[in-house]
Amino acid sequence: MIRRALCCAAASALLVLARPALADRVAVLPARGGTDEAARGAAQAEVARGLVALGHTPVQDSAVTAALAGVADGVADTTDEYRAVSAQTGADWVLASTVEPAVTSARVELTAYLASTGRVESVAREVDRGRSPEQTREMLAVLLRPEGLGAGALPWERSAPAGLPLPPPPAGAAAPDQAAPPPLPGPPPSPPARAVEMAYPLGPERVWPAYSGGRRLAVTASLGAAVAAARLEGASGSAASLVGAARVSYAVADRGLELFAGGGGNLVGPGAGWLEGGARFLLTPSLTPEGGAYRAFPLHVGPSLLAGAFFRSGGGEVVRPGGATYRGDLEVHPVLGASLDVVLGLSRSAQLEAQLGNLRWVPTADGSLLLLGATLGAGLRF
Repeated sequence: MIRRALCCAAASALLVLARPALADRVAVLPARGGTDEAARGAAQAEVARGLVALGHTPVQDSAVTAALAGVADGVADTTDEYRAVSAQTGADWVLASTVEPAVTSARVELTAYLASTGRVESVAREVDRGRSPEQTREMLAVLLRPEGLGAGALPWERSAPAGLPLPPPPAGAAAPDQAAPPPLPGPPPSPPARAVEMAYPLGPERVWPAYSGGRRLAVTASLGAAVAAARLEGASGSAASLVGAARVSYAVADRGLELFAGGGGNLVGPGAGWLEGGARFLLTPSLTPEGGAYRAFPLHVGPSLLAGAFFRSGGGEVVRPGGATYRGDLEVHPVLGASLDVVLGLSRSAQLEAQLGNLRWVPTADGSLLLLGATLGAGLRF
């Protein structure tokens, strides 16, 4: 009995004395990341305390510093450099840490090199400052083990709160480490995009906005007729004319507002021309909601207002009442105008348009000239 007791005591003493010798030696590299040196130092100290709590033996800092002196840039961050540090310090593991501090937490990434296999693995997580020791120790526990990280979710990625053991699985169910990680939730569905199913004569297209179809710049040319509803005193000749005009337009909003500038003149009839600019507001009467979008026929109607300068040929000698004779080669007068515009989109790139009424009022010192007419044109959108 005495002999058996002595043998047990000796075996127990050998186990106690051998435990420090069997503990893994870990070379902890200086922490990196962020701009706060104090935060890096605190994170490195937290890692060292976690290693001790798990039964590992951190290599002395002086030995790690001496090993890093042989690294080209003084920072070990490749497998070969980890191997060199391990060989010089005699460490079983080389551990690197990166910390990015925030207001109430820090993102910590740990990278471990296992000398016996040459394996390099990393884990990262957001660490709460109030639970930093516990959460850092959890990271070290899953990283510094011969079998490595393994498959499946990490402990803090499971549904149970970090640091608490998961409940045992029911009989016949797979263990948590063997279960597939739950699928990550997808992004929330985006709201339906604004769009119009436009029934263009050249082929339906899905566009926005309804009038311009996303091609805001337009160039148009038109022909038409005009008649002087009110003429100046002493005017002679035909009151009708054939007119031509050109415009450059830009749709500035999604609701049909368009600015334009252009000019034109009489191709047949009294010598006259104009430069003008203005705006028009085109509505799409057939626009109706359907299935989260809109549907419409590309017919747009709206008012147009303009202002500019009207150029009129003097037309030689004019005898006014009382016998006074006037002669002029070119007269320049302001002009104000309005019309009802109708636009038919053939596609996103082409359109037909008409200006109806084409009311133009030209005030002069001898009275007012009032013109009425209509034009029909075609344009391209860019």
